[in-house]
Amino acid sequence: MTRPHLSKPGRRGLGLPFGMLLAVALAAPAPAPAAEPDPPQIDQPPVVTGTPQVGATVIADGAEWNRGTATWQWMRCEDTDPRTCRAIPGATATSYAVGSADLGKRLRVLLTVRDRGGVASALSATSAVVTPVSLPDPEPSPEPAPSPVPVPVTQPAVPPAPAAQALAPAGAVRQRHARSVRMMDPAPIVRIRGRLTRSGARITLLTVRAPRGARTAVRCFGRGCPARRWAGIAALTRVVRFQRAFPAGARLVISVTKPGRIGKHTTIVIRRGAAPMRRDRCLMPGARTPTRCPEA
Repeated sequence: MTRPHLSKPGRRGLGLPFGMLLAVALAAPAPAPAAEPDPPQIDQPPVVTGTPQVGATVIADGAEWNRGTATWQWMRCEDTDPRTCRAIPGATATSYAVGSADLGKRLRVLLTVRDRGGVASALSATSAVVTPVSLPDPEPSPEPAPSPVPVPVTQPAVPPAPAAQALAPAGAVRQRHARSVRMMDPAPIVRIRGRLTRSGARITLLTVRAPRGARTAVRCFGRGCPARRWAGIAALTRVVRFQRAFPAGARLVISVTKPGRIGKHTTIVIRRGAAPMRRDRCLMPGARTPTRCPEA
């Protein structure tokens, strides 16, 4: 007599037949895989702002992205085609100081955003063509004074004394006016000290001593300028902002002015392998162009 087959109870089977256990195992849902995060998204690419000119600074502005860490890379391009762009070594900040190697080229900046979800990139539009540094207009050469033209003298119809007063030469009036304009007292003193470097010079001390009420202004032209303009009013001024290294070709223009007085105008040009060239001249009241100082 055949015995009926019965399944033995087990710790895992709980007494169910093997076939039923397999069906239960197959019916159990498999755990869902973990969802991978989406890569970051750049909503607005950067824009190059500022004047593309040698010695100026351009800025990557206007970029917007949802998350992640941003890095920047400035590029030098032959034209508007992105295939002509090449990365500028070391130019990885949000701003870039335009150099002489960029003259005639165009600039772009590449924004890259990274996080655990991936990487996103966006390239700005090209800037205008980089132009050379703008220098102030050259000073006009002084015109020679015209020779006096003889005027025929006629017999005056009025008493001599009033006639002599009415016919006084115009030059005499101008001469009296010139004597009313005086130099500043004490005279302004500009002192500069430094040392030569491989590319130009480092200014370690720049001071301006001026009389009370005088205004001191410093302008910087060329590469390496920490600022384009600075001005202040003090008897003794140490212009710390411009105590730094400058490449050859940089130029500092220092002017000391006071209403009703002849001012001081000093130009310092940084040279390679030689001490900076210095030129001191005078500024007449209200004038912008320096001239030779009048003789004492």
